[in-house]
Amino acid sequence: MAEKEKKEGSASPIESLSEANQALVESLSTAQERNLKYAQSVFESTLELLKSHVESTSALLEQWEQQAQKQQGVPRTSGTYLDLFRVPLTAYQQTLKVMETTSRQSLESFQKATESFQQATQRGQEQWQEAARQGQHVTGKPKE
Repeated sequence: MAEKEKKEGSASPIESLSEANQALVESLSTAQERNLKYAQSVFESTLELLKSHVESTSALLEQWEQQAQKQQGVPRTSGTYLDLFRVPLTAYQQTLKVMETTSRQSLESFQKATESFQQATQRGQEQWQEAARQGQHVTGKPKE
């Protein structure tokens, strides 16, 4: 215990700053990974919900269409009513596909940016540590 306090007391400001910088980088990296996982889960659950709605609506339209075919009295009128629902559903499905593609591309870009950030912070940390070692070498204090 006394030796640990002695080492902490003899640590140079550069070493202390380097350790604080390391902790900050690790904390930022962890938070960024957590945020990415959260964004992915929200995205995936939202898409699943929307797909479920589209499937339910499609199934309902099919049931209506089958019911209309069984009631052979007024096929034109029922077909027109079904078209009133089919057209917006088709547009909704197309919009959902575009949104899914765009969102996936955005998530991939965000993930690449996160990886680049992590690589850059790692390189920066390595450069900082090298500068700290060189600074200690210049001042004549050996690193313990």
